[in-house]
Amino acid sequence: MLGQTSPTPYDIEFNLFGIPVRVHPFFWLVGLVFGWGLQRPDLIVIWMLCLFVSILIHEMGHAILIRAFGYNPHIVLHQFGGYASFIPGYNYSLWKSVAVSFAGPLAGFMFYGVIIGIEYLMVAFNYFPSPQLNFALYQLEWINLYWGLVNLLPVLPLDGGQICRDVLLMFRRDGDLWALRIGGFVGAIVATLFLMREDMYPAVLFGFLALSNLKELSDRNPR
Repeated sequence: MLGQTSPTPYDIEFNLFGIPVRVHPFFWLVGLVFGWGLQRPDLIVIWMLCLFVSILIHEMGHAILIRAFGYNPHIVLHQFGGYASFIPGYNYSLWKSVAVSFAGPLAGFMFYGVIIGIEYLMVAFNYFPSPQLNFALYQLEWINLYWGLVNLLPVLPLDGGQICRDVLLMFRRDGDLWALRIGGFVGAIVATLFLMREDMYPAVLFGFLALSNLKELSDRNPR
């Protein structure tokens, strides 16, 4: 989700449906930090696995559509989430870019639907899951729906910010600058709302994104 990450000797690498995936060690470290408050080793492990599966599905959504457009993607999971990287060709249009940006959240929403379907089936068949399974299902729902929606906010470099930029570029030559203005404004509002709820991680994240958008705007459009 945020920037490129250099390889390390401790990366985990594998292929999924023919798409190379690399997991940076800081991905696990950050997951551990945010799951530490659970205080139980089993719940911390479940949380980290749910985070891994959810972000991987999100990035696979991007990567599968990128490959369908004829490019060769690879996925990196890192401390800020992840990204699907590729080298776009001359025929990579703004509409394709919008579709690729939306494909990640869409994959997460579809996975959320699968989880809801599983829960309905468990109720229909009177199956009572263990507390650990209940916890896992809840975390998968929360990550894929809640963070999927948050990721669609028009703040660069989130998917919503990239969609906003590409749509604006279809109508304005300075659409990228307007996307930075919108990102700075929306990011500041969202950071304030999270801060009022004392939800510190997203407050800091969106505060950082708002400042990043405004700084880039200032650098590219000096007075």
